[in-house]
Amino acid sequence: MRGRATEVAAIGARLDEVRSGVGSVIIVEGRAGLGKTRLLDACVSMAAERSFRVGRGVAEPHRRAVELDALFDALFGGDKPLVARNALGDLHASPEQRFWLLRDIQALIEKAALRGPLLVCLDDLHWEGDGVAVAMRQLPKELASLPVGWVMAFRPNQGPPLLQRAKDQLEDAGAEVIRLGPLGREAVTQVAVDVLGAEPDDDLLRKADQVRGNPFLLIEFFRGLQDEHLVAVEAGRATLVEDRLPRRVSDSMRVRLLRMSPAAIRLATLASALGRRFSVHELAQLARMPITELLDPIEELAEADIFTESGERLAFGHDLIREAVRASSPVPVRRALDRQAADVLVARGALPVEVAQQLADCAEPGDEAAIATLLEAASVLGSSDPAGSAELAGRALELAPPRHALRGPLVARRAVSLFAAGRLEEATRFAASALRQALPAEEEATVRLAVAGIFDLSHDVRADNARAALALPGLSADTRARLWASLVYNLVVAGRTEEAIGLLPKARDAVPDSRHAGWFTLEMARSALQYQTSDVNGALETLTAAQRHGLPHQDDARERMADIFRMSFLAALDRFDEAFDVADNGVAAAQKDRQNWALRGFETCRGRQLLQRGRLAEAAVALEGRFSLEDADRVVGRVAPTVVALGKLKIHGGDDAGAQEVAEIAKLMLRASTPNIQGHGAWYLALHAMSQGKTDEARDWLCACGHANRLKLFPLFPFEIEDDPQLVRIAVAAGDGQLAEHIIEKAERRCELNPGVVSFKAVVAHAKGLWQGSAHDLQTAAALFATGPRPLAAASALEDLGRLQTSVGATDDAISSLDRALAINAQAGASWDAARVRSRLRRLGVRRRIVIPERPATGWEALTSAEASVVRPASEGKPTAKLRRRCSYRRRR
Repeated sequence: MRGRATEVAAIGARLDEVRSGVGSVIIVEGRAGLGKTRLLDACVSMAAERSFRVGRGVAEPHRRAVELDALFDALFGGDKPLVARNALGDLHASPEQRFWLLRDIQALIEKAALRGPLLVCLDDLHWEGDGVAVAMRQLPKELASLPVGWVMAFRPNQGPPLLQRAKDQLEDAGAEVIRLGPLGREAVTQVAVDVLGAEPDDDLLRKADQVRGNPFLLIEFFRGLQDEHLVAVEAGRATLVEDRLPRRVSDSMRVRLLRMSPAAIRLATLASALGRRFSVHELAQLARMPITELLDPIEELAEADIFTESGERLAFGHDLIREAVRASSPVPVRRALDRQAADVLVARGALPVEVAQQLADCAEPGDEAAIATLLEAASVLGSSDPAGSAELAGRALELAPPRHALRGPLVARRAVSLFAAGRLEEATRFAASALRQALPAEEEATVRLAVAGIFDLSHDVRADNARAALALPGLSADTRARLWASLVYNLVVAGRTEEAIGLLPKARDAVPDSRHAGWFTLEMARSALQYQTSDVNGALETLTAAQRHGLPHQDDARERMADIFRMSFLAALDRFDEAFDVADNGVAAAQKDRQNWALRGFETCRGRQLLQRGRLAEAAVALEGRFSLEDADRVVGRVAPTVVALGKLKIHGGDDAGAQEVAEIAKLMLRASTPNIQGHGAWYLALHAMSQGKTDEARDWLCACGHANRLKLFPLFPFEIEDDPQLVRIAVAAGDGQLAEHIIEKAERRCELNPGVVSFKAVVAHAKGLWQGSAHDLQTAAALFATGPRPLAAASALEDLGRLQTSVGATDDAISSLDRALAINAQAGASWDAARVRSRLRRLGVRRRIVIPERPATGWEALTSAEASVVRPASEGKPTAKLRRRCSYRRRR
């Protein structure tokens, strides 16, 4: 590796780091010909010297649609694969394919790394798709406590945006970034000595400057000088015989090929259509020649360094060579050859998704085989790569004549994939124009019903599609029933409660009893409406009855969502233990059925409820790392309640920077069209402003969606009842009596409809105590909260009581109240709240040291709840990467 000593040393240091037991990432970036692949060769050699097992994969330009192609080559390819080829299985065709696929890959790498250090080399990743981008973000982070090294090579500023962002995030996380530039004069001299066997003189070096330090072109330059006898070597010195560039460098590939035999020219041109690597059998089939007749032209191309061996296959000597060979043919010829090559690859067992990109680039209108193959590939990619699916379906539509038999399925596939990919404006326009033209009303309604059920879409978009479908004529009763149920459901979850209530009678007419399609969804919607209108016990009864009746067709997705609803209903009623049981069962079922959205839903719902229970450390485990500011615009629609919970966690923990980052995410939420998302964003921004002592700004945030809308902000979905006193506190500080009385009225109504719920009574007393300045009400609230499961709410009521007692001169009572609040906050780990209470005590002349009750030094009792939840599986013989990640000491940069 001439001229790359610094880079090689950096790689060696990182490999030594990996060998010591921790993960590391190396990013290699450079233009074509600057030596990325050679540097990866050096990585492989250095790793082998350190007893690593190495896997290597290369991305191919025409295989971008193949999910994780280069990563699979690295893990399962070669004579000694890192992972057994039959270890993965084929259980990844569900809508959660990529998530579970990566989890399985992670487990396989983890198991392999326990036997010794691994190096995964991935070359030319700029040709890869979004799947590798997700893997880049997930796998190195999740395996960081294991001896797994990653080397990833890219051309600069190439590849899809998600891949670029993933690369940037790895760099921000501490990856070693090696940006290759041209070789310097000393390195050029060394390359000349390597090729020519002699030191170049100054004239020769000046001539070499014309290839601008590009290592690939330098070797071509010096070899060309030798081949054409343009250099002489005398007394260990290489000098120019003739002052011109060798044809190997100056000629176009077309001219260079013309100097070869016709058979070699034809073979190189055909091979360029098969990709960078290809088998002799594929080449023979494309050339329609017996293998015996290929031997001489293959040898001729190998001697010219155009072909080289790559394991059991042939390959072009460099990407630049293949690109130049392709460029030597006219575009129509290239497209025709690519089309033939796709047929050859399919005939030899390639899957539709493996040739889809090549077909999309080269097929001509009316190509029946290409249209059918692209539809099949688009369907396969619909769950794992909806953006890629939409592009392939769109290309197939360009190829299909107006009345083609597959035009309807293609339109349906593209519409659903566009929505699933989050390209909402494009999807809406396409659906409005293409669905009506290509599909009968019943089929269009079925497509829109599918869109209305896409979990990651905003509920407004889902409701809009259900509404548009209901406007279609001649729908069957079953389809209409499902659409009405979907519409009401999405409206209530979107926070459009009044509209949902208004449409509920029409929906119930369409779905009169449990025998009709959509009944369960409508019952879920009805339970959510009861919950939103304060009848929480009624909501739980409605949902329980629906679940007891069961779902048609084993609809696990709605069953999971019903369980998530159940968790919120139970928690509101102070039945947290039951809610946590639902979460545990839901997590197990979601893992078994590989439902990522459900797993995420149960875990984050549990995290929000752990926060309400004052178990902040456990809540942090469940809530943190779910999203970041960089990807917030893509995820806020499905994580709004989690954003607020995470922000509260940051505020309670005194993490100012973290709380501010969540505030920036909340500002993005205000741009959403969905009221519930806007409401969550406005509410967190108000809480954040209050935590900074900015009461006027807090009220302004409550009015961010309009002054009158501040009265409609609550209840959020799902709601947290201890938010009511916080909202009244803002109203009191801002002098907004209308808001305070509105919230108190809502709290009293909830208490009346759900008798016997201690926290509902406590919230009413707390809110009234704040608004009326009533010590009696605050004492009642503190006493009630003390008997319930919400310690942070109890601490808040005690602090408010202590503050009021201080204001009327009841100093001893104030100290007692504040002492109790301090102890609760300290025990929960709410350091910001504890510091605030200590400050109040200091103003009363009392200094308190926060004392946490002693915990045993050993045994299960020595562990926090969060630690026990991680360690207990290991005690049962179930080691996890999470355990190693949390219990290992890691060097940090």
